[in-house]
Amino acid sequence: MIAPPPSPALQRPLPGSWLIALLAGWLALDQLLLWRFLNVMPLWAYGLGALLTGLLCVAIVRTARDFAGPTAATWLICIGVATILLLLGGEGRFFYANIDWQVRFAVLRDMSINPWPFVYTARGEAELLRAPVGMFLIPALVAKALGGSAGDIALLFQNSLMTGTLLALGSTLFVTRRAKMIALAVVVGFSGLDALGRILFRGGLSDHLENWAYLQYSSTVTLAFWVPQHAISGWIGALGFLLWRAEKLPLGAYLALLPLTALWSPLGLMGAMPFAALAGVRSLRARAISPADIALPALTTLLCIPGLLYLGAAGDGVGAKLISIVPLQWAFFELLEVLVYVVPLALFVRRSRFGIDILAVLTLWLLAIPFLQIGSSTDFMMRGSITALTILAVMVADAVRTASPARPWLLLALAIGIITPLTEIRRALAYPPAPEVRCSFVKAWEGSFWFQPKGTYLAPLDRMPLLVRPTVPYRLDPTEPDRCWDGAWHHPDKPDAPPSGRQDRVSR
Repeated sequence: MIAPPPSPALQRPLPGSWLIALLAGWLALDQLLLWRFLNVMPLWAYGLGALLTGLLCVAIVRTARDFAGPTAATWLICIGVATILLLLGGEGRFFYANIDWQVRFAVLRDMSINPWPFVYTARGEAELLRAPVGMFLIPALVAKALGGSAGDIALLFQNSLMTGTLLALGSTLFVTRRAKMIALAVVVGFSGLDALGRILFRGGLSDHLENWAYLQYSSTVTLAFWVPQHAISGWIGALGFLLWRAEKLPLGAYLALLPLTALWSPLGLMGAMPFAALAGVRSLRARAISPADIALPALTTLLCIPGLLYLGAAGDGVGAKLISIVPLQWAFFELLEVLVYVVPLALFVRRSRFGIDILAVLTLWLLAIPFLQIGSSTDFMMRGSITALTILAVMVADAVRTASPARPWLLLALAIGIITPLTEIRRALAYPPAPEVRCSFVKAWEGSFWFQPKGTYLAPLDRMPLLVRPTVPYRLDPTEPDRCWDGAWHHPDKPDAPPSGRQDRVSR
């Protein structure tokens, strides 16, 4: 039986500028919803914000009107791939969710059931949720209207749409169907050689491989499973830069996206800055900067000022500092995570279409950032690396599709690296789905991350800048349920904990 030919409509390229405008508009809507979450803006400000968002989207469509995007079929396939990936990561609560979601689901719950704005009072003073809440705003509104399960589905839909759109736009960097499929497989499966590092330095494999060196660069699947908000921010930074480099996206449209990602992940935005600087320098040297290249990022920065003030409030408890690392520890980590890909590219790929300067910038960035700590853990290293690692993955995908001396080395590294995402997927299938979280962020944090300060998520109300300080917030009752959730929640760093055989599934 011969399969019917695909619909001509599905094979027609979509306007790439419209998909970029979709991303920009969605992120800009989050900025306006933050104003409502804090209840700090007069009614006319929302009208002005909506007007600025509309102008931004129209400007992106016009300045990038020559950008031929993916076909509708490619877009739908990529959304499907993203949906499967995020489902396995625990979104929607159909499968196991990693322990970071204990706090994340609590935040979504608090934003869903409590009036906006609200403050926590459990620690004796009014404290505002001050965190990258961009990913939660729209799902929380859905949950308010339709219930918690609908909010879970809205989160899955939102993140699948954005991730799938990014994958589809990224496919335009490659011409043939074969090249697109290779690139998709490489980027989704990309990882350092964590399994080799774990065996050499810890004596064997484990349930979670990536902390083998007490330093970490996360695989694509790990990012999607553990920290999709950080991942999407960093992926937008990488995609925008690569589309600009391929002359598909004007500089202004690319730079306009970056401030909008801060509300999803400031760390992801920081990781995109070296490449934004490189794009700016190259454009200045070529005298290729237009008024739109300045006006569009200025417009989005103006729109994001309240969000940036909100994220930066009472930040002294977060802080930034240089840390010392054992040289041998750092050397082996960088060898198995970065240099195993960079060295073959540098030695054997003489005519990379992305440019040797890009490879140099991402290498220097990935070699340097383990020495900078922001907050109480290694989050900056793990999240500030996302843009650079994604660009590296695309360059590897570009190299392995052609016959070059680098190809066998890169394929070997990819074959070892794929063990990491397979381990993450195995855990998603081996343990019960995430239960419903019934406690507040405060109790969930104390049960999950008690060893870290809450200053990354909370700020005293009286230390918020006046522009983003709620005047009469709802005060949450500090009373909490005895248990945050029913059933077991597997901890991947505790291998002695027996699997529960999915018997703890919570009915929906």
